[in-house]
Amino acid sequence: MKREFQSRFAGLIQGFLEQRKLMGYSLAVYLSQLFNFDRFCIERFPNESTLTQEIAFAWCNDAKGNGGSNRARVARGFARHLLLTGEDAYVMPPTFYPPKKPELPIILNDAEIRRFFEAADCYPHSDRSPLREYTVPVILRLMYACGMRPGEARQLRCVDFNYKDSTIYIAKGKHNKDRCLPVSSKVMEMCKRYDRIAETVIPDRTYFFQSRGSAYKAHWLGAVFKTCWTMSGNDIGRGYCSPYALRHNFATQTLMRWVEEGKDLDAMIPYLSAYMGHDSFRATYYYIHLLPDRLARLDFTRKDGIIPEVLA
Repeated sequence: MKREFQSRFAGLIQGFLEQRKLMGYSLAVYLSQLFNFDRFCIERFPNESTLTQEIAFAWCNDAKGNGGSNRARVARGFARHLLLTGEDAYVMPPTFYPPKKPELPIILNDAEIRRFFEAADCYPHSDRSPLREYTVPVILRLMYACGMRPGEARQLRCVDFNYKDSTIYIAKGKHNKDRCLPVSSKVMEMCKRYDRIAETVIPDRTYFFQSRGSAYKAHWLGAVFKTCWTMSGNDIGRGYCSPYALRHNFATQTLMRWVEEGKDLDAMIPYLSAYMGHDSFRATYYYIHLLPDRLARLDFTRKDGIIPEVLA
């Protein structure tokens, strides 16, 4: 059953969601919070149609655990939207419920990477899902070799692979940005071999990595990554490691390779930024801080070296 907004903020909430969608944001980030806000207003402020300070603070303070900061973030975004559309609204200051500082991603060394993919190559066979043991090592290697976001890899379609030109098309990446990735011959050959195997199991499939008529879900990718990580025997003492670590490690290893080759950082960053689909160069420069101090102080030049090799 489809849920609908029913408070006096219903129309304003719907307008906010439509605006977010046009800007390329995932509505899943907002929906559950805004449905919660809608119910809260029905129960506590049934006659209000203006986002006041009282409502904003009451809703955030009503959250359990650390949920207040998440609600504050949504309330700020909603309030800013209302002001832009000519409505009155209270914008909660960022100093209240400041966002938690994100933890630094785990950067793997060569031995950890090798053990991880050796484990992926030994992923257990399943009679119920005979393609899984072939899918796991390929989708994980593709994310690492091309720096793809997990969602981008999961949503790849068969038509996105151009074997003649050795390119992979990313349709509607983050913020609905498309991009075309040139890849190495080894990466493309790996994909071609997998395509032939998958075609015998799921003829005429739409998605490159397909399960039961659709792309694999995020929780599936998280689960197989965790299984491979456990099988690898890699230490987890440094913190939680997720599929996104493969993208982070693609970026840092690309930068480290450029450093060792004596390339110019300022000349190279735009290429890496475009390849990874970043909105700004600042997001790409972030990875410089993850490099060892000795390497981060060096200069990086030219565009060669961006096309990745697949890990053996």
